[in-house]
Amino acid sequence: MERKFETYFEDGAEIPDEIIEELLSKAHSRLAPAFDRIRRPLARVAAIDSSIGRLLAAQSTRGLVALRFMDSDDTADILTAIRRRFDVVEDDALAAEIGGEIERLMDGDTGAINARAVDLSLVESDFQRRALVRLRRVPAGSVISYQGLAAAIGVPSGQRAVGNTVASNPVPIYVPCHRVIRSDGALGNYGGGPERKLKLLRAEGFDVNPQRRVPPEAVYGHWSSRIFCRPTCSAVRRAERRQWLIFANPERARRFGMRACKLCHPA
Repeated sequence: MERKFETYFEDGAEIPDEIIEELLSKAHSRLAPAFDRIRRPLARVAAIDSSIGRLLAAQSTRGLVALRFMDSDDTADILTAIRRRFDVVEDDALAAEIGGEIERLMDGDTGAINARAVDLSLVESDFQRRALVRLRRVPAGSVISYQGLAAAIGVPSGQRAVGNTVASNPVPIYVPCHRVIRSDGALGNYGGGPERKLKLLRAEGFDVNPQRRVPPEAVYGHWSSRIFCRPTCSAVRRAERRQWLIFANPERARRFGMRACKLCHPA
């Protein structure tokens, strides 16, 4: 094709449209990968050693885009997804940052975890983003059921979809999927394993009974009324439990800005 072009150029003849189109097509195919690399954002990645296991983290300019326990089944998949969307560079400073924040969390300080922005670029649908954004509002020292989270985003029948969303959460700990439990009060599953889920909840002040269920001293706080009640309160019985946020104790509910019910007078 190059010889054809040179012949037309030397003769001073008009170059046919098909030759021009062929040149443009070939140029586009060669330049497209380079343009893609120019357009792709950068993500810093790091391997992190922590008291709850070794993790992989990725941070974009918008926030933490991925966090995975290295022993998770989908670690390779999440790394592939990161490389598909970002140019990656290893960064030891990120390892120190995230590692320090996780250790402070395990010591009961959730401030750094809450302060770091998250980037949900790897989340596929608007429903999933809404669920994860709302989940991040569930405070430390409390839990919510899958049904409760679905109701909180206006889709009361979306329990199964919420479960799938939580299971595929790209930024666990920072988007606290460990704070989601089953409607019967059992802890339920966790991508990092049940022992890690228990450790994270306990570090945040939410302990469970020997059967790994919601403890008897827990109180129920309503999302909209900002009132918390004893589990035996008539207000709790009248309302669907999926509408309630469960706090480890009254003090945790007050920290979230809720007030005590005047019917049951929780401590």
